[in-house]
Amino acid sequence: MPQPNAALEDLESILHEQEGCPICHYGRLAGRKYLDGVMYESVNDFGLRQRLVENMGFCAFHSQEMLTFPGAKLGAAIIEQAMLKEALHRMESAASSRGSFFSRGNKTRRSYAAPDQAICSACLHEQDSELRAIEELLKHWDESWETLLENAGGLCFNHLMQALKLASKSTGQTLKAMHERLWRETIAQLDEFIRKQDYRFRSEEISEAEGVASRRTIAILTGQPRKIISTKLST
Repeated sequence: MPQPNAALEDLESILHEQEGCPICHYGRLAGRKYLDGVMYESVNDFGLRQRLVENMGFCAFHSQEMLTFPGAKLGAAIIEQAMLKEALHRMESAASSRGSFFSRGNKTRRSYAAPDQAICSACLHEQDSELRAIEELLKHWDESWETLLENAGGLCFNHLMQALKLASKSTGQTLKAMHERLWRETIAQLDEFIRKQDYRFRSEEISEAEGVASRRTIAILTGQPRKIISTKLST
């Protein structure tokens, strides 16, 4: 059996400390570690700078996150200066091409926009890390992981579907049954919350679980909310 590794250690720590999809949390940690490396080791790397210029930098979230690293203002300034120069160049090129930038038929308009999660290098690193984490989790799957995952509330829809594609038949059946239980319980809590909004039942107390059921459902369907974090991955 493969030996435990840093990814599994991080997943176990996440499952003990945080509710919600651990793969989402792991991806955010990996994305932050990637940015950390860019800010402190690669900011003057010509190849990296060229790739960032081609994509117009990072997405909005990771561009803002750059500013949260202690002492990272210089690195952020170097990167964003290069991006702004590129934006100026593209604007001038577009303005001199008889309005093609603003044309509905312009098929290259995306190259004039800020990068989204589909091309942001930090987002792509997060996605790759999430897939590797799923693979490691399935490779080492046993009853202890099952218990930890269920107690944390399971995976989000996106990561569950990825896991089901990769899992063995027995593990896939276990994951499917677990999430059926968890999601049906959440549906029941939503039912109760909705019912208690009726004037006939407003005297009934809304439980904590019922009160956060909508927020939890959004996290299930769209992934854990992205937020600035400070935890570091295992080294």
